Amino acid sequence: MTGHAVLLDLQGTVYEGDRLVPGAGDAVAALRDAGHAVRFVTNTDSLDSASIVERLRGMGLGLDAAELFTPVDAAVADLEGTGARVHVLATGAVRDQLAARLDVVGPQDDPTHVLVGDVHDVLDYPALDAAFRAVLGGAELLALQHGRWFLRDGRPALDTGSVVAAIEHGAEVTARTLGKPSTEFLRLALGTVDPAPRLDRTWVVGDDRSSDVAMGRAAGARTVLVRTGKFSRQSHDDSLPRAEHVLDDLTGLPGLIGQS
Repeated sequence: MTGHAVLLDLQGTVYEGDRLVPGAGDAVAALRDAGHAVRFVTNTDSLDSASIVERLRGMGLGLDAAELFTPVDAAVADLEGTGARVHVLATGAVRDQLAARLDVVGPQDDPTHVLVGDVHDVLDYPALDAAFRAVLGGAELLALQHGRWFLRDGRPALDTGSVVAAIEHGAEVTARTLGKPSTEFLRLALGTVDPAPRLDRTWVVGDDRSSDVAMGRAAGARTVLVRTGKFSRQSHDDSLPRAEHVLDDLTGLPGLIGQS
């Protein structure tokens, strides 16, 4: 591999709302033209991968399905072939994608794992209690991602991590996180690049210091924070890790990597 690997966050970095961040499409094209391997790494856990690809193409972003890596992809890579019996507390679309590759079971069917994703359309108290009881019974608790909140239609909304925290607190366990900021997520995403790049030639780019930057820094990759998306809401939080580089948006990224 002659170029670098560039792991690009999506929401807040490549797109906001229902449109691309200005210049993002051209920046992605420039990265590819320079020979870099681009992967779109997102914590989106409400949609199946095919729907995310379709949505991005509808915004005008050209991408191959193999360039997308989500927590659902990480769950499959982590659990497939292990004999895991997985109870899924997530949207129907995510459950269906997982069921195509994993043994997905009900909470009463002795699951080995309870996997929690975005539940804003499916959560009720009985479902939460059933997942909680399965964890009490010995199932490992997995979180597709552990974000506290995110922007839905421009307004803050509780994220998957806040639901996971309820089960963690009740069962007195700590969930294993499959999405960002897990360094395992980064490792699995890089496993889709052939040959796998060195970490000093890997760039993690995003708008969220608590997930994108934290993951990249923990793994030893290069980190870039963009001043779009969540940036302004975290800019004064000194408790969060800082990126090596800060850019106004993605338009400066091809030049920055080229200079390295």
